[in-house]
Amino acid sequence: MGENKHIDELDSFAKKYMNDIESEIPSMDFTKNIMTTIEATETSKVFKTEPLISKKVWLLLVVTLIASIFYVYKKSSTQLINLPKIEWDLFSKIKIFNAFKNIEVSNVTLYACFFFTLLIFVQISFLKNRFEKRLKF
Repeated sequence: MGENKHIDELDSFAKKYMNDIESEIPSMDFTKNIMTTIEATETSKVFKTEPLISKKVWLLLVVTLIASIFYVYKKSSTQLINLPKIEWDLFSKIKIFNAFKNIEVSNVTLYACFFFTLLIFVQISFLKNRFEKRLKF
């Protein structure tokens, strides 16, 4: 209620100020002048999204990954680093691998998981194409 006590003063000030201002009449070609000004301004280009990582960079990453995998698994007598031998018997002593031994999954569940995964990939590709078409105008 305290904020409304100065409304009468503000109202009278606004009325007095509006009476003192002369009303302006626009010229006959006002709209034409505005439209020519708008047409003269440079239209901005449509916003086009670009991926953060280009296809060339993805290709370079894949080639580098494949080359490094082949380099590691290449059987060669020379080694850059002498790594200690890993005893694989240690992993067979851990009982975690046997924890899921008795779990059975029905075929219906496997089909449902496969179908769900397939639909997710279809939905992703569909939405990607839809948003790309929407941004292109």
